Parts: sequence; C-alpha cells; structure tokens
Amino acid sequence: MTPSNKIETVFNNPDAVLEKAKRARRGLLSKLPVGVGVQGSYRTGNVGDLAIAEAIKSELSSRGHRVFLFDKNRQSCNMPIRMLGGGGVLHDWYGTRHLERRLNFIKNGGSMLAVGAPGFRSNRSKDLIREAMADVDVVTVRDERSREQIERATGVSPRVTACPAFLHQDPEVPSTGRTGVNFRPWFMSDENLDSEDLAFYFDYPENLDFDDARRKYVENAREICNSVDDPVFIPFREKDELFAREYLNVDVLDYELSVARTLQRVSSVDRIVAMRYHSLVFAAICRTPAVALAYEPKVGHLADRLGIQSARPHEQIDLSFSEPSNVDDLEKLAKENFKRF
Repeated sequence: MTPSNKIETVFNNPDAVLEKAKRARRGLLSKLPVGVGVQGSYRTGNVGDLAIAEAIKSELSSRGHRVFLFDKNRQSCNMPIRMLGGGGVLHDWYGTRHLERRLNFIKNGGSMLAVGAPGFRSNRSKDLIREAMADVDVVTVRDERSREQIERATGVSPRVTACPAFLHQDPEVPSTGRTGVNFRPWFMSDENLDSEDLAFYFDYPENLDFDDARRKYVENAREICNSVDDPVFIPFREKDELFAREYLNVDVLDYELSVARTLQRVSSVDRIVAMRYHSLVFAAICRTPAVALAYEPKVGHLADRLGIQSARPHEQIDLSFSEPSNVDDLEKLAKENFKRF
C-alpha cells in the first residue's frame, strides 16, 4: 500500500485503524509482566508481616508479575490484579473504617490471599464482608477458624491454605545449643483490647480478670526462662524486646526488622518457646522443636496443624518440645495460594 493509500484508509475507515492499534497494544501488553498490587500490614515493624510480604513478592515475581506492595491504608491502585496479602486483616475490633479501606482496595474483582479473620461483631462489618465476598475473584484463608468466621458472616466457605511465609527456606545455621524464647506484650493496657474483645475475637472466658491474667502470664514467662536450657530471647517486633528487657532476666537479642536475620536466629537454636504466630512458622520452616503459647486462636490452630503442644499464655504448660510435622504439606498449601496467578 502506498503512503497516499494509507492516508486514505485512515480517513475512510478510522474505526478499523483504531481497532488495529488497540489489538497491537494488547499484543504488546500481553508480552509484558502483569502488575499486581498487594495490600497488607507490611510497615508495622513486625518481622512476621514482612515475611509474608517478601514471600508474596518473590512467588509472584517468579511467575512473571511486577509486584507493588502497599500499606494497610491504601484504598486503591491501578494494577490489573489487586489482592489483600495475608495477615489477620479481616476484623472490626477497633471499628469498621480500617476494614472498609482493606475491602475498597480489592473492589471489582480483587482477591484475598491467605488472610486471617478474627471475626465480625457489628452489622456494618458483616455487611461489608458479605458485599466483598460477592465481588472478589479468589479467596483463601490461612486457618480453619478464619474460614468459620467468614462462613458465619457470609454463608461462603473459602479454601483453607497456609500462610505464604511458609515459602521461606531454612538457612541451616550451625546450632548454638541454646533455647530460643519469644514472648509478646499481652493482657497489657496499651493493647486496646478489653475482656469482651478477648472473649469475642480470641475465645477467652467472658469473665477473664485482666490483671490476674497479666500477672500469671508474666510469671509463666519467667518460669519458662528459668526452666529451659540456656535461653535466648528472639524478638519479632520492637515491643517484644522492650517487654523482655522489662520483665525477664534473660539474654535478649536486639530487635532487627529482617526476615533473613530472624530466620537465622531461629535456625541456630535447638528448641524454641514460640508465642508470636510467625515465631512458630519460622520454627516449622527450620524444623526446630517447639512449644507454643497460643495467645490467639491462630497460634493454637497452627500448633495443632504442626503437632506442637500449646497452652494459653496465663496457663501452665508442659515444656515437652516436639519437632514440627506436616511442614511440607503446609508449604504446598502456601504455594497453592498462587495457582490462579
């Protein structure tokens, strides 16, 4: 076709030319990595949440996607794929505004990936989660209790998988022979949870005496440190370190917001008392014998899946350490979160 004929075609049939240009653009875009926007609690200083973010980004990147991580306050992005990426993000224990922001991010066909759902108390939050479940494309949850909470509120039963952090690998650090311990502040006034909250979201007795539970918990933590061989405290958040330095007479490692460094620390001990959810995940990854303090149901449920003994923080626990089982299965379930992407 001569240049004059090309010009004549543009003027005589502009729609055909425009459609051809669109097809060419779609063909070009199909060869480019797809953008994925992931929202989560990734900037809170919690090593566990950072482990989720790094695992999600690594897995999606390995599948050819461009991954953009956003914090919990982001309500929208222009990525073709949008998801809530892990963590216990579906709840209303301090109101519904944060839940609205979470769910706004995945409006119109987004996804929920291995999320946790402590529960929905208000009618407004139940309406929000029902609307979201009717609108999203993919939903997986990290544990059975989250599935039950979502099903109770919406009638929809999502697939139970596992936390994406299970995709991290054991750094296989030489043993120090020590016992790792991890505790977090709990039953403290700055946690913004009262006895009604603990009963509704975390299955504590409704008449729980906060002061008595706090006292017993601190006593338990001290007794555990006195009972195990050569204890060393491994913090997963800065407030963990502050708690340990205030209440415990034990070697305390400096807090570092580093997944790799914290995994190395867990890999280096011969056994661990795990309270934070991801201290138990890391113990499983490293096949480190463990017992768990189940301050929330998510920890108790994970301990059950791993065949690990657990007890409430203010209850006595038999320090019989067990090597985690079913870890390979949980790693497969963590990878299953991504099969649609």
